[in-house]
Amino acid sequence: MSRHALELCTLLVNDIYGELSSHVLSTLFRYGRLTISQLSQKSHLPLRQLKHGLVVLIQQHLALHYTSPDDGITYYEADWMSSYSLARSGKVMRLAEERFGEAAGTVIANLLTQGHVRVGDLVDAYGLSAAKAKGNVKGGGINREVNGQAKFGDVGIKAEHQGLTLSRLHSIIHRMLHSGYITQVTEEQFWPITDYQNDIERTAKREHFSGGVKGPKQKQELEEMVRERMRKNREVVRSKFGVDSGSRGIKRPASDITARGRGKRVKIDYGFESGYTKGDDTEDTFVDENLVIRVNHEKFVVVFRNQELINLSEKRIGSATAQVYAELLRRLEANIDRCKDNLAPVGESDEMEWGPSISTLELSATLSRDIDLVNSIGKAPIVKTEMKGQKFIVNSRKRRRLELEDDVVGDASSDEGESDAEDTDSDDHWGDEDFDISMQDNSLVKNQKGRMAEIKRHLQLLAEDSYRFVRSVGNRGLGEWTVDFDALTGILKQAELESIITERFDGVATRLVRILSEKGKLDEKQVSNISLLKQKEARAALTLLYESGFIQLQEVPRDANRQPSRTIYLWYFDMERCRQLVLQDCYKAMARCLQRANTEKQKMHPLLAKAERTDVVGREEHYLSKIERAALQSWKEKEERLLGQVARLDRLVGIFRDY
Repeated sequence: MSRHALELCTLLVNDIYGELSSHVLSTLFRYGRLTISQLSQKSHLPLRQLKHGLVVLIQQHLALHYTSPDDGITYYEADWMSSYSLARSGKVMRLAEERFGEAAGTVIANLLTQGHVRVGDLVDAYGLSAAKAKGNVKGGGINREVNGQAKFGDVGIKAEHQGLTLSRLHSIIHRMLHSGYITQVTEEQFWPITDYQNDIERTAKREHFSGGVKGPKQKQELEEMVRERMRKNREVVRSKFGVDSGSRGIKRPASDITARGRGKRVKIDYGFESGYTKGDDTEDTFVDENLVIRVNHEKFVVVFRNQELINLSEKRIGSATAQVYAELLRRLEANIDRCKDNLAPVGESDEMEWGPSISTLELSATLSRDIDLVNSIGKAPIVKTEMKGQKFIVNSRKRRRLELEDDVVGDASSDEGESDAEDTDSDDHWGDEDFDISMQDNSLVKNQKGRMAEIKRHLQLLAEDSYRFVRSVGNRGLGEWTVDFDALTGILKQAELESIITERFDGVATRLVRILSEKGKLDEKQVSNISLLKQKEARAALTLLYESGFIQLQEVPRDANRQPSRTIYLWYFDMERCRQLVLQDCYKAMARCLQRANTEKQKMHPLLAKAERTDVVGREEHYLSKIERAALQSWKEKEERLLGQVARLDRLVGIFRDY
């Protein structure tokens, strides 16, 4: 962990949870794994204060702990990735509101505030429990405040949205559990990953290698066994809320569920559908109140990555195609829990190689009909050639050969939809039967085929682009498609890095970086010839890039004397080094923005304290002078600009680190 990242995480924790917690976390960052006595000694804090700080950090999953089975000593360790996730709290809440409604955004805000919460305590904080509905409120536990704030322990829980019912709150929690945006809390989530892996390894050795691990073959078998068990333990928690699982933790009243009929995929009234069935979206679905839940930041990172890919496709192709791509990515989200999976099974099947896929038929079932699929793709001019019975479509990207049909005159696009729709495997023409598409009317059949043909054209545009936004992996359901996220994230990194170099230097520097990235190691003369630049101009640009750390120089001596005149100097581009360089610059810039915001806030402390008084809030014009209101507005604008810059830098961190 770098110094700038440590400083940034400490500032984030200090801004939200106070100086005590940030001091304890900073000590863990500096010294690493410590016992509580060592932590007290290093932080110069008495045990009583230290325990108060540790409780907050553990509650928020910012500090991990593990008790050794050998000596019974508990060790504490900081989790800097969870600390950094505090910078994305606003994005996470906004995304939850967009997907599941305003009430879901408030639930996510409460979970972010609490770290992890028992469902029953969250329900009580909203004042929606059965006992409170009857007016039988017992003392202790959660106390409702006059100002609409309910307190859970020492931290307040927002209890807004008085129109929220108990069944709807459970439905929101269930849908977010089902989608993976929140997850169940387990004991292993509080352990450092190394201790968790060592614990599974000890169990595997005791069960399968009682005589000890001997030789490289058994060592490899043990490593694979540990990875497989860690993956299965993780999938058990996720599958509890899956569509086809037993839904452990989900309760429903005793009723004939099968009488509801076959589940259909539908749009919900206050958010986007994410693979739910009608049976799972009813308000009689209740979550076990003893279930402990927290926000799953890994799932939100998947959505943030998809948004970047959608924006990139819109810039490259167009708005309508980007909307088709957005729906495709959203449908794939249900099968993608994280961007980088170090425990993914290794196999030779297509699904393991390419990831989840979706057919054109499945995509058409949920794609909005408000999208103009027909007029958003321009038609290329058709010119005849001297070859009899043939013609070509002239396109700036590619020439596609089409055979003339005897009954077609002029524009040949009128029946392309039917021809494309029929070009599939006959044994699986309409794909899965779960979509229950009625094909009784011939006009409906024709319209549906034409619409799917238009969707397929947009998908082909995405597949034929040089960035390869999608890949065709089969013919099921008028074409089966998947996304190569690894290749696309590499393109995202390269594009953002070139944008940074262009802004910092000029287009010539970007051209040289592209050449070195594509060709590998080159000397100065080769770079000059390929870039069509004078050697003096190329040398000046290469020197600037080298001083900034974007390219590297390797010396290859021709003999053992290593004389400069007998040495070849090769320039090369190292993407991993540039990635780390940009990340450190982002961490440093984000920390400086937060420091500046805190400094400006300290300058305005007397005025802010006055403006935050309960008798002043909402009546600023009566209690604040014109100069004070202007100063307060100026401060809000400064804070908004600084936090906006932090959000933009966080976008770069996501591209270069998380995606």
